[in-house]
Amino acid sequence: MTGSDERWVDEAHSRRAVLAGTIGAGLTIGAGCLTSSTDSSENATPISIALEADPTADSWDTYGYVTPYFTSVVEPLVWASESMEPNPWLATDWEAIDETTWEFTLREDVRFHNGETMTAEDVVWSFERLFERGDFVYGWLHLTPENVVAVDDHTVEFETTDPFAAFPGTIAHNMVCVQHPESTDDELGTIGTGPLQVDSVDRGTAVETTPFDDYWGDPIEESLTFEVVDDPMTRALSLESSDVDVIFNPPRGEIESMRDDSDLTVLSQQSPRTLFVPCNLYRAPTDDRTLRRALNYAVSQSELVDTVLEGVDGPARGPISPAVGWGAHDELPSYDRDRDRARQLVDDSAYDGEELLFAVDSDIVNGELIAESVAGAFSTIGVETELRVIDGASYGDFVQEGNAHLGLRTSGSNSAAADYIMFENFHSEGIRNVQLYDAEGTGLYNPGETVDELIETAYQSRDETVTDEAYRAAQVHIMDEAVCIPISYLSYTVATRAGVDGIDLHPIDKMVDWSDITRGGR
Repeated sequence: MTGSDERWVDEAHSRRAVLAGTIGAGLTIGAGCLTSSTDSSENATPISIALEADPTADSWDTYGYVTPYFTSVVEPLVWASESMEPNPWLATDWEAIDETTWEFTLREDVRFHNGETMTAEDVVWSFERLFERGDFVYGWLHLTPENVVAVDDHTVEFETTDPFAAFPGTIAHNMVCVQHPESTDDELGTIGTGPLQVDSVDRGTAVETTPFDDYWGDPIEESLTFEVVDDPMTRALSLESSDVDVIFNPPRGEIESMRDDSDLTVLSQQSPRTLFVPCNLYRAPTDDRTLRRALNYAVSQSELVDTVLEGVDGPARGPISPAVGWGAHDELPSYDRDRDRARQLVDDSAYDGEELLFAVDSDIVNGELIAESVAGAFSTIGVETELRVIDGASYGDFVQEGNAHLGLRTSGSNSAAADYIMFENFHSEGIRNVQLYDAEGTGLYNPGETVDELIETAYQSRDETVTDEAYRAAQVHIMDEAVCIPISYLSYTVATRAGVDGIDLHPIDKMVDWSDITRGGR
């Protein structure tokens, strides 16, 4: 999951802030129980938004086969601000009662799309439903189902499994949303509280939404259709031919020409995500820090960004994006490309000419091309690799069993709190490491006790300064040990027809604000 953050609770342990492709055939599902949409959007052609992934995929079964991302149909208790801080949303306030207990106060004016008022029992039901998605939820939220309790109609109590100051920011995530219990009926699609309601679901193709008249906050005036167009070039061609109005992430090689097209508008936003090559610290020869440092000195991030990555991203120095508040980019050791030094380090290391298995997640856009460029850099210092592209569904298991020396992966946060990306990647009990740590006392990318303690200090502390310093110190240690070869801090791109205005990008692409979107003509 999968991970900015949140310094969250002030000295009183309370946060009170001011709210201010082509369309194929499929099964069309009408949400007939929903209230009527605004008159202004009736009979108008919806604004069409082409996404990279299917918004009706089987993986969204617990949301009525409608993705909680992008669509503004469901909402969490807490929202992530553009500065990646937790903001009140369906909850107006929260307070830490003790080290592990949080009390959230709910808005009293929130209605579901079926007209019923949201209560604390709906929140409890929604968390119970979320836990059905898998065991990863327990570690991610530091919660168990029995520890989410409705105190009264507008108060919910959460008891975390351990001190977890980042809890409010962690649940500022689209997946941690509130649904009406009738959302269990797949034929209806999800029933949420958002400014858009589901009008129909065409499985494998699109979700059609209309404005919700009784929305508690700033309304969205336009009907929006979220389509899946998974091929980047097809998305670009669909936009250029006016078949769609908005696309996410056109081909990187097409972005400059799209910027020069007066009929199009191109917007870019740095995200809290990083592309990097993690090294297996417990498999020879990458268990040798000297070799890992050599691999770092072999790579020019700037050259990779300017060539393979088409200049879209920023060169990375560490595994955490500067979009995350405690990202330590400026404090990290710099491994500027120095092939002579790299070759000397290889000579000084335990490397003996063997091929390093370099596993590439097939879901990474241009991942094989990126990995080939990185492997080419390694070859210039005398280190050979075997590239193996692994299907995205199998990549995690393959790598977490310790089969690879090197990987290519992205990691980042989809919530206000980015704590989990440090924990999952670099703590011994994080999801990337725990399988081998429990079985053999090793892991993958966990440098050991020092980093474990720093991460624990950071996510448990209610002192912003302590959290910040601990996470920064952990990143310095990680890069001093050359745990990974950073590649780039990722950005995302949204392109529109020139007549489309009012899109408010967010560091988290899944939280783009459609409140002011308009279309002048098509």
